[in-house]
Amino acid sequence: MRLLIGLGWILMLAIATGCGPSTAAVSEQSEPVADFGRFEGEVVAVWDADGRNMTLREDFAYVDAQGRRWSAPAGTVVNGASIPRLFWTVIGSPFSGKYRNASVVHDIECEEMRQPWEAVHRMFYEACRCGGVDEAQAKIMYYAVHHFGPRWQLVVEDVVEQVADAEGRIVEQEVTVQHVVRIDPPPPTPDEVEQVKAFVEEDDPDPAALEHLTRDALHRRPYRGRRDEVPRTGADGTPTVAPRDFAHWQNRPEGLTIGPRSAADPRNGNSPHRRPPGPGNEVRMPPISAETQQWVTDIVRQHIEQQAGGPRPAECTVERSRGGYRVLIQFLHQDDQGQMVPYEGGTSTARVSRDGQVIEVVSGFVSPEPAELGRTFRGPPAQ
Repeated sequence: MRLLIGLGWILMLAIATGCGPSTAAVSEQSEPVADFGRFEGEVVAVWDADGRNMTLREDFAYVDAQGRRWSAPAGTVVNGASIPRLFWTVIGSPFSGKYRNASVVHDIECEEMRQPWEAVHRMFYEACRCGGVDEAQAKIMYYAVHHFGPRWQLVVEDVVEQVADAEGRIVEQEVTVQHVVRIDPPPPTPDEVEQVKAFVEEDDPDPAALEHLTRDALHRRPYRGRRDEVPRTGADGTPTVAPRDFAHWQNRPEGLTIGPRSAADPRNGNSPHRRPPGPGNEVRMPPISAETQQWVTDIVRQHIEQQAGGPRPAECTVERSRGGYRVLIQFLHQDDQGQMVPYEGGTSTARVSRDGQVIEVVSGFVSPEPAELGRTFRGPPAQ
């Protein structure tokens, strides 16, 4: 079963109480904004049995200003892997708001991965504006998905598959396959959310400027009131919290640590993509040596630092998976007391091949089975 990961969710205006399925019909429509296209139909969906996913009951679509139709067919499942959670503090919950229609088509396009991720995120911005989202809020959301949201690319790797030989026996064989897989950037920090908000409010950038301001450039913007650059002091003027400088993690071996999961770890059941505990769901793999754990961790650390434009403190857990390693990443943030703590939405899952390539990075903690990650092709993906 393909992992349904994307950006966006649906507003549930009214959900009936009871044990049976509940239908949510999003009927409130905003007047389309000129030059941003139109929506066709209404979002009508039903809760799935898991209480988290929803299935569309009617066809829905967004037609952009160029006449391109972005479809959300009846029967499609959306699962609410929305805009990075930290941005909810700025734009509100994805379960409400004028951007709900845009989130449906965006969620589906992020799961299908048939179009370039840049085009899909730009479509989301335009669909938000079409739905009546305020320009400043739409720009904040656009920066969030463009720089912190899903990305995908074509990768080629060797995997082991079960095939039938000439005598009909099932044997394992290494084959070369192409995948379109997620390579998500590290999730935003609380400081980055504040910096994005300040950038939009102070500079009023156009969409192109939003695309071009990288995370590194965002961090280097001059201070104009952002809290992350303000030294916090006590009544006597003594600093109470050290500046947020993670450079000391650069050469620190414990920059990404490997260890057991704590009771509060969100990996212990909060993710809809983890397979539920119980018979038949155990994954038994041989133990990993400390040297291999460190090797895999170093590979992931280098990838994170390259993507984030600098060191990012985090805790990592390395597990074996078919064809390589699965790394659960819990990013850390310095709180107001100066403590490094995990934060909501600050998680990712990486897959590293046996030869040391980062094959996939997905925001959140996801199933360990490679078969559920990405989209496999025996040839080039459909255009």
